[in-house]
Amino acid sequence: MIETTSPAPVGEPRDGSYLSPLAGRSIPLTVLTPMPRVWAGLLRAVLFLRRLLGPSRDLQEMSFIHFAHWSVITRFPGQRRRSRYAYLLFRSDFNGAWGKYIDAFSIEIPARMALIWGWSFGFPGALPPKPFRRYIARNDLPVDHYFSAYPDSSVNEVAAALRVRDAYEKHVGDADPVQFADAWRRFLDEAQADLYSWERS
Repeated sequence: MIETTSPAPVGEPRDGSYLSPLAGRSIPLTVLTPMPRVWAGLLRAVLFLRRLLGPSRDLQEMSFIHFAHWSVITRFPGQRRRSRYAYLLFRSDFNGAWGKYIDAFSIEIPARMALIWGWSFGFPGALPPKPFRRYIARNDLPVDHYFSAYPDSSVNEVAAALRVRDAYEKHVGDADPVQFADAWRRFLDEAQADLYSWERS
């Protein structure tokens, strides 16, 4: 794949629509919500603990997510005076429609969404999904520039390509020419499912 730098996707609905004009490819999301400064340290501690525990299984199982990260901001770069509020910044990119992505968080992990966004002003709760979608849409910032190294590939396709690469290096990378046929068969045995899923996509 050729690395490209491209403008942010145009026309992606932010009204909860389940339609995606990008045919399921990568879409950026940046959400900034104000919160009382008094809770900033505690929320930072919660996020830090979550990072120490490693990626959660439920988020890993959401195979349409390329990246998701929450940060607490108490002072913006170049800001001389302390702002009245702290801010929770959520950055992510994903495959598929905006509405489906937000609903997945709302329905699959509502308690975690409440734990993270519950400190922010105006948070309506993660359930039911519709008010949560409206809340995210109101605080969704426009993206002026968006970089994607593999703009035509989904999360599953990138993961499959990495597994194919690892299997190739394991079995074929340093194989002796005399042993190449056996090494190639071992490679195909391990990578066949990923090669098949790649072809279907």
